[in-house]
Amino acid sequence: PVVTQHRCGEMVLIPPGEFLMGSAQSPEELARLFAKFDAKVEWFQDETQHRVKITRPFLLGKSAVTVGAFQDFVTASGYLTEAEKNGKGGWGYDTAKNAFGQDAKYRWNNTGWPQTPQHPVVNVTWNDAVAFVEHQTKHNRPQFSQFGGYRLSTEAQWEYACRAGTGALYYNGNDPEGLAQIGNVSDGTKRKKWPNWKTIDAEGGHLFTAPVSQFKPNAFGLYDMLGNVFEWCHDWYGAYGTGVAEDPTGPPSGSSRVLRGGSWSLHANDCR
Repeated sequence: PVVTQHRCGEMVLIPPGEFLMGSAQSPEELARLFAKFDAKVEWFQDETQHRVKITRPFLLGKSAVTVGAFQDFVTASGYLTEAEKNGKGGWGYDTAKNAFGQDAKYRWNNTGWPQTPQHPVVNVTWNDAVAFVEHQTKHNRPQFSQFGGYRLSTEAQWEYACRAGTGALYYNGNDPEGLAQIGNVSDGTKRKKWPNWKTIDAEGGHLFTAPVSQFKPNAFGLYDMLGNVFEWCHDWYGAYGTGVAEDPTGPPSGSSRVLRGGSWSLHANDCR
């Protein structure tokens, strides 16, 4: 079932269930598989597989939060993102220099490349994302009150929803070249522009971020779970526990938050 909501777009109801979270392949196997990207064994040491139970249904956005939805939030609340307040700015692309970098001029509504209201919003920190979902809860409480309002998904919820019953590297199989069918990643389109990039050969057709819902969805009807833009999760980053975990929420504290899904500029090993 899909529920339509005017600020966040469509929300998909994800049923409860259980799955194996983490990588079925060993770090050594993954390093061999992604050798063309100069992958190293240590990149994959934190992906120990374990069984997770998701005991309650939850709603998840059908696609990433768009520039248009974030604009609605900013207009309604007057919110300033951390990139706008810290003096350092966000990250973007300088066309004249053909270079990426951080600059005070870059923010969610200025990346240096064209964005429409249907592009996924970028240059948003974890705190910015939390402010966005808290605003949705405050102003849209009645509609989804049975779910306790809006919040960021846990990492376990995110991977469960992304896999949608599959156990492969990607939700359409194990072939990195197949990523171009389901997500916007570092691919042949980018290599034509930047010949030194190490990419898959298949072409997705987008140099930078792509408008949401342009690629094939997974079995739950979710788009862009792999590639396009990283997605913030609720959890602090930390090692997975052992044994069966029930609705895990990650470590109680930490130094960084979890990002999942990879992005338009990342290798196939990061978009799993």
